[in-house]
Amino acid sequence: MELSELNAWIARQTGVCVAAIAQAISATHLVRRRDRFGQVIIPALGSVVASPVFADWDPQPDYFFHWVRDSALVMRTVADLMGDATRVIERQCWQRHFENFVRFSLKLTEPDEHSSVALCRARDVCAESDQRFLRSRTDLDALCEDTLLAEPRFNPDGTLDIFCWSRPQYDGPALRALACLRYLAAGGDPFDELVRLLHRDLQFTVAHAGVPCIGPWEETDQNRYHYYVELVQLAALVHGRTWVMHDETNWRDAEQKLRDGLELYWEKGYQLFVPMRSASAETSEGVLDAVTLLAAWDADLPNGPHSIADARLDKTQVAIEALFARELPINRARWVGPVLGRSRQDSYFGGGAWYPITLAAAGLCYRRARRREGVRQLRRELIARGDAYLGTIREFIPADGALSEQIDRNTGAQTSAHHLTWSYAAFISAARERNLALAMQ
Repeated sequence: MELSELNAWIARQTGVCVAAIAQAISATHLVRRRDRFGQVIIPALGSVVASPVFADWDPQPDYFFHWVRDSALVMRTVADLMGDATRVIERQCWQRHFENFVRFSLKLTEPDEHSSVALCRARDVCAESDQRFLRSRTDLDALCEDTLLAEPRFNPDGTLDIFCWSRPQYDGPALRALACLRYLAAGGDPFDELVRLLHRDLQFTVAHAGVPCIGPWEETDQNRYHYYVELVQLAALVHGRTWVMHDETNWRDAEQKLRDGLELYWEKGYQLFVPMRSASAETSEGVLDAVTLLAAWDADLPNGPHSIADARLDKTQVAIEALFARELPINRARWVGPVLGRSRQDSYFGGGAWYPITLAAAGLCYRRARRREGVRQLRRELIARGDAYLGTIREFIPADGALSEQIDRNTGAQTSAHHLTWSYAAFISAARERNLALAMQ
């Protein structure tokens, strides 16, 4: 593929992605009805729907929720769009979106007295066979400020999620803090609600640093120690050091606990990072999980262990590339820039390739190139490696630029959740990292 052709396609696809995330933020024009459970959901200002598509696991999953993790990753991209805006009106638009997100998120940390009523209504109207999908009233009534911060998702109107899901999750507040810090670094206003939310998220992260929880893939049987969770928690404390207030000792202790704990994820025998502590398998492929790449990408540590300067990360990425070049038929043994899945054992919606993971892998290449000053040839090689990922992804994106969650491992068709907001944000972030790397050539 000619470089000029790739550049033109990236520019067009970026425009599609920017429009898509704008539609997912404050989607007040949408009305989501879950008639089986007596719910009518109209998104509030500042909410971010994980997917605006109405689905009921028929077969597409119902992602019409405001995930704390997903929304933080999307709003990190929004902060970058605000910072990069060349027109005042454009900057003001993205800034307004972020400010609304902060206000909405702050409300999510406060108890909701209406959720028990919504749960009772759902139990009254739903069929007996659907009762198993609902949380208990005791569970909802027990939620307080601390446990609310461990909730993985909410309805986009701000009400509590009444459905059974994998809980608790401790990475959301850390990621939201990182998004707020990115907003401030882009010149955003440190208004009162943002300062309150940032302090709340950072204090929660200090208190829950290195504590077992449900991981980013939200598997019910994995309430354990997770590399992704601990690395983004560390990143929040590192990037947010200037915001430490009266708990310097606790902050330092939490940071050291995370640094020590993260070393336990290095599998010396296989020479790669594993996703959970004490992960074991008969082969290296059995413990490989691309969540380790997402962790490094989302944490964006400036240097040192577990940053892009860590040679162990590159070894892990090479092993993951090789695994999916062999395992996914759509790669056709494409050894450079293959589309990447989650793990060899993954069966969720067929265990295909994921857009956010493959784009994170590309972004890591560009980030390495950007930070390798003085080694022009190596930078060119890293950029070419990132471009190989984007060139491969291009083969599976339809003409209208729509991005789902996954790519079918056999056919290359869009699968799982359609119009996944996280996928659109991931593309924008990878393309932005590429532009920064190219500017150094």
